[in-house]
Amino acid sequence: MSQQFDLVVIGGGPGGYEAAIRAAQLGFKVACIEKRIHKGKPSLGGTCLNVGCIPSKALLDSSQRYEATVHELAEHGITTGEVKFDLDTLLAHKD
Repeated sequence: MSQQFDLVVIGGGPGGYEAAIRAAQLGFKVACIEKRIHKGKPSLGGTCLNVGCIPSKALLDSSQRYEATVHELAEHGITTGEVKFDLDTLLAHKD
């Protein structure tokens, strides 16, 4: 199978997919090539979206909520029973 493109963008990170989208908006026939596969499917967005900044922020948010529940709610008159976390659910949430 052979296809013709006006522009081939290498890398689907923030710069690559923005360039591909803009070129397509301008009427170019565009292919965006990305090596990253996530859960068996091609994955645009680059490191920050898929494994870096955003997933790590999700883990940070969950850990801050845990910390607040364990150590800060009592100051506001809120008491809880035993607080536990489920690592598998936590990791699934970040994805």
